[in-house]
Amino acid sequence: MPRVISVGTANVPYSYDQIVAKQFARDLFSKRRDDIERLLPIFDHTLIENRHFCYPREWFTTDHSFVERSESFVENGLKLSVDALDNCLNKVGADYQDFDHIIYVSSTGISAPTMDALLLNELKLNTHLKRTPIWGLGCVAGAVGLSRALDYVKANPKSAVMLIALEICSLAFQKDDFSKSNIVAVALFSDGAAATLVAGKEHKLYGKSDINLISSYTTTYYDSLDVMGWDVVETGFKAIFSKDIPTIVKNNVKGNILEFVEQYGLSIPDLKHFVLHPGGAKVLDEYERALGLENGSIIHSRNILRDHGNMSSPTVLYVLGEFLKTSDYNTGDYGLISALGPGFSSELILFQIQ
Repeated sequence: MPRVISVGTANVPYSYDQIVAKQFARDLFSKRRDDIERLLPIFDHTLIENRHFCYPREWFTTDHSFVERSESFVENGLKLSVDALDNCLNKVGADYQDFDHIIYVSSTGISAPTMDALLLNELKLNTHLKRTPIWGLGCVAGAVGLSRALDYVKANPKSAVMLIALEICSLAFQKDDFSKSNIVAVALFSDGAAATLVAGKEHKLYGKSDINLISSYTTTYYDSLDVMGWDVVETGFKAIFSKDIPTIVKNNVKGNILEFVEQYGLSIPDLKHFVLHPGGAKVLDEYERALGLENGSIIHSRNILRDHGNMSSPTVLYVLGEFLKTSDYNTGDYGLISALGPGFSSELILFQIQ
């Protein structure tokens, strides 16, 4: 079975306490919303204490064109990608020659040539490196990228894949958008990048990990296209997400998980570990109820949400890195990686400790 060898994350330059973000929203949105004080408790209910961004506070108070945002996406995204990649490789003493395929996922900016090509040139990676850029999957993209890495190295056991997930969610901040959705976005989202190395069973780094990826399971729900995504406006992207996301988790996630794990003779109680994308506090609450877990028990996801906020696609990989770091597992344990995103869609990955 393919194995997750290492997860690395990037150092994003500016850190903001949630109290500071709340005051920023009060100062900005009170100009056009008389009910801002009624909405500000959103910041208190996110479970977030701190988030990281590519820009200082002043950036968010000035106008930025789509061109400027796109140039900033490339410049900052490349820096964060290199940082996450180096962090991932350094953890296991690997180098740039130890992977032959790069999967690059992102949704918060555009670049052609794609970011993986820019990264190849920046680091002088192997010119024959296979490249798979994936755009537009949003919060689910980290898990989808991991699934595609699993598929590739299962078919090519001598290979290793480097998955990079990058999002600069702050580029979608629209200072003149006074909608509730934008206020929720200000309370929840942040910037980040993660890199994950996945190796086949005949690769030299295979023995440096004991996390076997067994299989993945994808579900896209009918008639849910308006639940999450982007509106394209003159100044860039504008967030779309529905208050119904926790309800979708409540109504669908347990059934999806059962459909998946029963193929392997398992039930939900057989799953000992959960690496879940923390889309928000209510989403985690519904996951715990659906899985029959005690409130607050999905600890790694809550830790990442508390310290980083929702970074979209990299977030589930941050959670995976937290899980690997603790090594709080036993041989034979089964676990589940899960994320949700635009489509509206679910991605599940079953893993086992070797």
